[in-house]
Amino acid sequence: MHDLMKEKGLNKLALGHHADDAIETLFLSMFYEGRINTFSPKTYMSRKDVTVIRPLIYVTEHQIKGAIKKYNIPTVESPCPANRNTKREYIKNLMKNIYKDIPQARDRLITAIKNKEQLNLWF
Repeated sequence: MHDLMKEKGLNKLALGHHADDAIETLFLSMFYEGRINTFSPKTYMSRKDVTVIRPLIYVTEHQIKGAIKKYNIPTVESPCPANRNTKREYIKNLMKNIYKDIPQARDRLITAIKNKEQLNLWF
């Protein structure tokens, strides 16, 4: 995709990642990679001279689905054979259960992701 962008003279790519994607990525990274990591709202990729932006990063999946329904926005179902049968889907369901028990957890997790100055880990 980045090569095609360069061919077309483009240097900014907007992706549709939302707040729940960031949280799920954080937990996937911790549980399956052993590191605390998620993507940033804006990333500059110097090798390709491309900036990736995620303008929906503070919007929840629920809010996006609500807007799709309210404004009758057409959607396309993923043709991927693994759709809904992945580690990400497992984490998504795990987070739904956590949110039932701790209603403010989503907001607190987003706050934690943004709060790099308060990172208190073993070094």
